[in-house]
Amino acid sequence: MKLHLEEISEGQEEVLVRYRQMNATIQAICDLVQKPDKKLLVSSDGNQQYMLIDDFLYFESIDGKTFAYTEDSVYQVHHSLKDLVQAYQDRGFLRAAKSLVLNLYRIAHFKSQSFGRIEATLDNGEKVLISRKYAAKLRQLLREGVADED
Repeated sequence: MKLHLEEISEGQEEVLVRYRQMNATIQAICDLVQKPDKKLLVSSDGNQQYMLIDDFLYFESIDGKTFAYTEDSVYQVHHSLKDLVQAYQDRGFLRAAKSLVLNLYRIAHFKSQSFGRIEATLDNGEKVLISRKYAAKLRQLLREGVADED
């Protein structure tokens, strides 16, 4: 499959998909493009705002509070990690540790660690550890993704 990207300075953005036969990969691309942008209410310094879910690198639970991390900021979120995974797993969010939910689409690269763990380097250079328990699920997802390419 060939990909062609074109940056425009004005006008409406569009996605054109050319295919010989509809398959699961093409349908997934169409579904992703047609999904409305999901937003999440976050708090910072007493102010609340809605932010696009795709802007978050990961969510972390510390002392019973949930925090959302972007490339340069931290926000408090009033949802549990379990709720966040259920709501946004279709956007690439995966449980990575007992206290961590990770955006798979914001991972720059992986590195295997001892005891079955995986170190993930995010788009902003930050490194997070994926625990052994959840690393197996990630490896399975990666294998399935590679298998879909054939």
